[in-house]
Amino acid sequence: MLLKACMVAITLFLTLCQDDSEYEGNSKPRRQTYDDPDPYKNLIQWLKDGKAEISKVQIEVQSEGHRTLRATQFIRQGEWVLFIPRTHYLSLDEVKKSCLINRKMIQINYKPNNIQTYFVNHLLQENRRKYSFWKPYIDVLPKDVSGFPTYFDAEQDALLKGSPTLFTVINQRKVFKEEYENLKEAVKEFQKYGYTYDDFIKFRILTISRSFTVQIGDKEQQQLLVPLADFINHDNNGFLKYGYSKDADGFFMQAVRNIQKGEELFYNYGQWSNKYFFMNYGFASLTNPMNQFDFDICLNKSDRLFNLKISLTKGNMCWGNRLVNETDHDTFRQSLATVRFTQISKLDDFLQLEEDVQNFKQFWPGWHTTVKTIELEKATFKALKGILVSELGNFASTIEDDERRLNDPQTPEYRKHIIMLTMREKQIIKKNIDVCDLMLQVIDKSSEELKNLMKYYHYREITKYVNSQIIPMKLEQEGLA
Repeated sequence: MLLKACMVAITLFLTLCQDDSEYEGNSKPRRQTYDDPDPYKNLIQWLKDGKAEISKVQIEVQSEGHRTLRATQFIRQGEWVLFIPRTHYLSLDEVKKSCLINRKMIQINYKPNNIQTYFVNHLLQENRRKYSFWKPYIDVLPKDVSGFPTYFDAEQDALLKGSPTLFTVINQRKVFKEEYENLKEAVKEFQKYGYTYDDFIKFRILTISRSFTVQIGDKEQQQLLVPLADFINHDNNGFLKYGYSKDADGFFMQAVRNIQKGEELFYNYGQWSNKYFFMNYGFASLTNPMNQFDFDICLNKSDRLFNLKISLTKGNMCWGNRLVNETDHDTFRQSLATVRFTQISKLDDFLQLEEDVQNFKQFWPGWHTTVKTIELEKATFKALKGILVSELGNFASTIEDDERRLNDPQTPEYRKHIIMLTMREKQIIKKNIDVCDLMLQVIDKSSEELKNLMKYYHYREITKYVNSQIIPMKLEQEGLA
């Protein structure tokens, strides 16, 4: 029995060695040794040996979770801030070819749920190799990713109560777990190396939070993992742009304005909501102009026109909507139109709507439910306010609680980002509730009274809507149109 166990162990060892040698034959040359106790120095030396141009920047490490780059000299607008050659960044093409598990996936036609899985598998492979070419890069990747919501426990999840982000977090965990289990079952090499679920999701999070989407030649845009460039933090007013240079055959970051010596470098990660930043990068911001609140608007089964409405929507009874901080925005109008659809109670109004949209192949309430009557608009604003008041009541804390905790130096960093995420959502809800209140205060007034009121700054949030929608209906109602 013992002999048999030894033979199995030897066979497995030889198989792994064979797999390793197969990889070595198809990968970059064996790396030089970088053994400085400071992994950041090893990274810089590795990049310099690879002909990267990085003399204009230096690494600043404030903490494990906060690393950044600063300019070592004055950099003029249009100059390259750094350049990383193709040999020293990871592309999708590279990781598909150089990772054994990825090659096996392609052979058996296994389709991952996200292309980032190819990068994860490559990083897992290189992380276990003592002499990996990519070791200087992997050694500086963050060791602690517990600030990402995938790792939250029940207590931390409870802080997200009421936020639509909580559903996204739960779904992300499910997707990650399914991918890990599917890989274990489909690719025997994945099982052989004993990669744990914690290993898998750690590198999945690192991949999500550090990838750049770049157009390379005539190919479609693809994701890259770029050492050193991934140290640069986000700012809405970021002053760097990046891309691929065909002539230099590599990745560059370029200054879009003059940069002073010693200045911290920033680029804008994109026009995304706090929810996106929180899920993909682990942070949120109170100043993000793209903040939003996502919520569902559904038909009521007790609605006497329910069957007619369901028929018009081809079986749909709920629609995802979002609100932003600006009420003069398509998102507000679309949410209002969706609620308006749910509030139609007169058959004549419904038949008119049905006639209005008969030429559309697919009906969506947010686009196609136009203003009908003052009575319907009043019901719509009442219903929208009711939905938002209910949503606001679902949160675990008030805006006032949030403000106190943000100003408390004892509040952990990860919790501050949760607070900023949920606080901005609540502020958006509160602002839209206030708009509903304003409308309900004035909607019963005459056209002349409305014209006078809309001159005041207090009504700025509803002025455009009242002037374009409510006053014309009032004039018609009063026989003055």
